[in-house]
Amino acid sequence: MVKGIILAFLAFAVFAWGDAIVKAIGHDLDPFEVTFFGYLIPLILSPVFMKAGDSVLDLVRWNRPWLMGFRVFMIAATTPLSVIAFQSLPFAEAFALLFLMPSLATVLSIFILKEHVRWRRGLAVCAAFIGVLIIVRPGFKELMPGHFAALAAALCAAGGVIAGRMIGHTEKRFTLIGTVFLATTLLAGVLMIPGFTWPKADQWILLLAFAVTAFVAQALFIVATMYAPADRLGATQYSQILWALAIGALFFDEWPDALALFGILIVVAAGLFIFAREQTLKRGRSEADALPETVPPASAATSTPP
Repeated sequence: MVKGIILAFLAFAVFAWGDAIVKAIGHDLDPFEVTFFGYLIPLILSPVFMKAGDSVLDLVRWNRPWLMGFRVFMIAATTPLSVIAFQSLPFAEAFALLFLMPSLATVLSIFILKEHVRWRRGLAVCAAFIGVLIIVRPGFKELMPGHFAALAAALCAAGGVIAGRMIGHTEKRFTLIGTVFLATTLLAGVLMIPGFTWPKADQWILLLAFAVTAFVAQALFIVATMYAPADRLGATQYSQILWALAIGALFFDEWPDALALFGILIVVAAGLFIFAREQTLKRGRSEADALPETVPPASAATSTPP
């Protein structure tokens, strides 16, 4: 169990550094181009996640095609939106907005899955939205495209979570992982065409580093699930906010003010509370049903459920 938790913390640290690389690339490259090259290598290497009996054809052979198609599109859209957010916003602020995902998933579960949400989780959802308002401060701070991109990414990730719950055990692990790499590469590849510019030498290095972090972090998390149940590892993702604060201050000279820190604290605390309550409520659920909830794609280097 301890080894699994340590590996999960390490995986999300790598995810955070991958997002830092995206921010370092900045606006010099189109966000869809960054996403395409960042996911092309993980797609090529994705067969390493195959188990006995798996086939490359499982990437397009789905048992529940409509639900899988919706899930894959939602998660694939999350990555370029996250890239836009990291390119435009302070590092920790972008992460905080992306961590609105558990609250949005809770809201969607009420309308789509007809789940009954008790008052404690309801208050946590309200607190998360208040935290976002404190961070963004509409009317007092300039709203940037990155704010809307981060909120859209959180909403897409939440949609992917809901679809994952509905899919449950019906798809193979390799299918769940590989289809996200495939769809993200294809979607970004099409959308990057209008704004494509050939990367320079230093940009190639950053793009390669981003691709490596996306693949290594995913692999680390999958290894972590071999030592600890995946639904016990979900909370480790919130360690990314600590990395975001440290990386933002040390490398990008970003120092959130006291009010922004307070808003970030509210959003993270609300997300952790929702996570804890869901773990309590789904004792009877299978691990496969829980997995898409506990590993939300809240980074440019999107994490996907094994």
